[in-house]
Amino acid sequence: MNGISLEACLEAASDTKALLVEQGAIAKIPRLLKNYFELEASPVFLIADENTWKAAGEECGHVLTDARVAQTEPFIFPAAGLHGEYGLVEKLKTLMKEQSEKNGLVPLAVGSGTINDIVKCAAGERGLPYCCVPTAASVDGYTAHGAALLRDGFKQTLPCAAPRLVVADTDVLSRAPAYLSSSGYGDLAGKLAAGADWIIADTIYKIDPAVPGLMPINERAWAMVQTPLRPELERAAGAARGDREALRVLFEALGITGFALQYMKDSRPVSGCEHMWAHVWEMENLQHNGQTVTHGHKVAIGSLAAAAFFECLFSKRPDRAESPPSKAEREAQIEKAFAGDPGACAAAKKTALSKLLDVKQQKRLTEGVRDSWDDLKDAVKKQLPPYAELCAMFVRAGCPVKPEDAGLSKRRIIQSARKAQMIRVRYSVLDLAFDLGVFNAVLSRLEEDSWFV
Repeated sequence: MNGISLEACLEAASDTKALLVEQGAIAKIPRLLKNYFELEASPVFLIADENTWKAAGEECGHVLTDARVAQTEPFIFPAAGLHGEYGLVEKLKTLMKEQSEKNGLVPLAVGSGTINDIVKCAAGERGLPYCCVPTAASVDGYTAHGAALLRDGFKQTLPCAAPRLVVADTDVLSRAPAYLSSSGYGDLAGKLAAGADWIIADTIYKIDPAVPGLMPINERAWAMVQTPLRPELERAAGAARGDREALRVLFEALGITGFALQYMKDSRPVSGCEHMWAHVWEMENLQHNGQTVTHGHKVAIGSLAAAAFFECLFSKRPDRAESPPSKAEREAQIEKAFAGDPGACAAAKKTALSKLLDVKQQKRLTEGVRDSWDDLKDAVKKQLPPYAELCAMFVRAGCPVKPEDAGLSKRRIIQSARKAQMIRVRYSVLDLAFDLGVFNAVLSRLEEDSWFV
């Protein structure tokens, strides 16, 4: 199936009705709001942080005022230390309730991933459709169904509708710090590993559909995300240098991945083990030089880790090196991995134990994978570039490739694979290695060979 147009992708989306990515787009916000919201009874509620207010929020306010669009008092979060935490959602929900006691309300999020996720969740829980004005092409989550937030110490995707309208001004995007644009590139490139994981899940589904975390490949979602992905990554490589056309390509591609998620009501088309690595580091509040590492840069390093893991696993036919753990043994492994974090440990136990296969499933899966090994290896190799090629792509786009450039070490990346395999019921290459009994053997090869240097 060939890639499909932006218009067709929007038709597939359940929540978002319009995506505008162009130079000077902010000037068109009043008209677009009137087209997609009931402004007669619903004033606009601008939400930003101190930085994004300067980047675009103030301009949005002036444009709305000049167009005589009613507004409430804007709310501006402090920029320092702002994280996507559910407690901020609760605060914003209270403000929305106060603002909309007598009338409706149109929340308008001005910012990047954190602001958007907070507003998205708060608006969703208040039953309000909202508009998003991004200030950086930094993540794929703008148009995603659901908000990725920390709740009870565990990174979760909380269900809520995507924005009804997204207005991305390439003038604004070009002024964003370069690291935010390269972060968006890293997030987009992560779809390569996600596609490889989906190929694995599709293969296992044909062997035994009862294995947890599987989903057959959906051709429409694949065409939205994977078919155009390599050309998009080539064209978007200059985004971190402020190239407006590269930023347009990057943001539109990121937006479409969110439409695929809306269409599937599941993040399988856009997220695989590379995001699991990233989620582990988000739970640990990964920092570099005192600053929180961006989501997309975590995904970039996670993608490199995934590529290395794939290469090590598929370098030879699997020969079981370890027996499946008992429930008690698995619990002990989880407790060791999440020692010192009881909340995350409890959540990981529930997830990881649910993925343990019974003896019959184990035998059926092992035999089926061995029978289809060559075809699976070829399909994965076609989908995911080799580690060295992926490194070169990230260097051109300004993404970190060395562990120390993202506050990590080789050992921490390898050890994080254990946690990454425990936190999601979404079948990935990590689960395949675990179920084949070669997980520790692959990690040992990663430790011994010259990866991540």
